[in-house]
Amino acid sequence: MKTKHFLLLFCLGLSANVVGAMFKILHWQGADVLLITGALPVLTGAVGFIYKLFSHPKVKDFLNR
Repeated sequence: MKTKHFLLLFCLGLSANVVGAMFKILHWQGADVLLITGALPVLTGAVGFIYKLFSHPKVKDFLNR
């Protein structure tokens, strides 16, 4: 996967976490499911991005691409 895919996965998971938190605050059903399904993409995206970052030969130039 490309780095932008990991960042997109991270952002989608983060948005699901925000919606899940709003559901939790308002005591609506489905908040637990949203928080769990939002946490998995966030974790996958963060781990993938960190792996791509440290496996790149020129770490300083990585984010400038």
